Amino acid sequence: MLLFIYPDGRATRMIESGISLGLIGYAAIFLILFLVIRKRLYVVPTLIIVPVIAALVAGFSPNEIAEFAEEGLQGIVGITAMFAFAVWYFSIMRDSGLFDPFVARIVDNIISKPALLTVGTVALAMVTHLDGAGATTMLITIPALLPLYDALDVDRKILAALVALTAGTMNMVPWGGQVVRGVAAIDPATISNVFNPMIPAQAAGMLSVFAISGYFGRQIRKDIDTVTAFEGVDEDSLIEEATDGREIELDWKWMFNFVLTIAVLGVLIAGITSPEISFMIGVVVALIVNVPDYEEQKDVLESYAPDVMTYVGILFAAGVLIGVLEESGMVTGMADIMVLLIPDALGSQLPVIVAALSLPARLLFSPDAFYFGVLPVLAETSAAYGHDPVAVVRASLVGQTVGFPVSPFTGATYLLIGLAGVELGEHIKFTLPLMVIPCTLILVVALLTGAIPL
Repeated sequence: MLLFIYPDGRATRMIESGISLGLIGYAAIFLILFLVIRKRLYVVPTLIIVPVIAALVAGFSPNEIAEFAEEGLQGIVGITAMFAFAVWYFSIMRDSGLFDPFVARIVDNIISKPALLTVGTVALAMVTHLDGAGATTMLITIPALLPLYDALDVDRKILAALVALTAGTMNMVPWGGQVVRGVAAIDPATISNVFNPMIPAQAAGMLSVFAISGYFGRQIRKDIDTVTAFEGVDEDSLIEEATDGREIELDWKWMFNFVLTIAVLGVLIAGITSPEISFMIGVVVALIVNVPDYEEQKDVLESYAPDVMTYVGILFAAGVLIGVLEESGMVTGMADIMVLLIPDALGSQLPVIVAALSLPARLLFSPDAFYFGVLPVLAETSAAYGHDPVAVVRASLVGQTVGFPVSPFTGATYLLIGLAGVELGEHIKFTLPLMVIPCTLILVVALLTGAIPL
């Protein structure tokens, strides 16, 4: 809705169609991507000011925009609290030496085989994503491996990309958020009808992720051989660097921290309580055992504050973005435009088109907006051309699952970049082209097996 101001100050909304809102929404998203990727404006002010300006242009009052933003902030509070306390928890565990024995073992193995670092990253992320929760994968994998990447001077963007690729491809499991949303949006669909035919395609996608990790591993070997001449490297010094000089001791405190971490993650995975509560309790217990002194506890938490506050700000800014775009109706308008862009002549190929557009659509829509706004219309249109609506759900999984860790609409994306210490723009620019590889392979195999019809 464009706002027209009369000379006497009265305002009226001149454009009231959802299509117009959708165009404004697309303009806002493209502007955000431009500003962030080109580093014209930092992500926090970008995510706040752009949707606010878009809403003003659309004719919404400041009070309405404030209500939209508040709705978005309410939805982001949980993951923000989880992120803050998860960073505190794993920072305490890291400084107490919990990960040191594992890091030392990996260092010992990769001295002659640096490719194992990247391949091992994918293997660890794959196992930890069996619960279908991206946050769990990132919270376990990145804090454990980041010291090793830093010690070997490997670009953190590689770690973030490999974890994103693995979590995205593994997110096709039946209990993953995308599958659950897709089934909920299409009434006739069932979990087994959606997932089972996609198993070969998912397996092919994971093989491609391992291949990508192998490629990076070979590049790391090449760089190390040519720059540092790995021969003659003091393994003890490398381990000392990776562990910040901490002495590796498997004493009772290490065992307690190990059991505590298993318990915290077990409660998280089992869904016994909310993730933020799990980590809050974990932080309290970890502090009491590892840092019993009051002043030391205060100093420890304050030392982690910069890491926490930077990305807490990003998460809250993302809440404003999501709230304004969704509550204003811009996201719905964007969905309507996307449907209109598909010509009738291509209707018979709609499942393939949905699969091809699912990755870029991940950058433009929140999961709820896509699955509950776009997908039902696409499925209904596809049914008119003789396709099973379930096929459209499967097609949507190609990019919607793989691409979730780069979407600005996904809290897990900010958790990922926060833990890895990379910027959102750099992460998208580096990781998104790599995601085309598993997405393409998943689509090809799905077409060959008939999971997605031609």
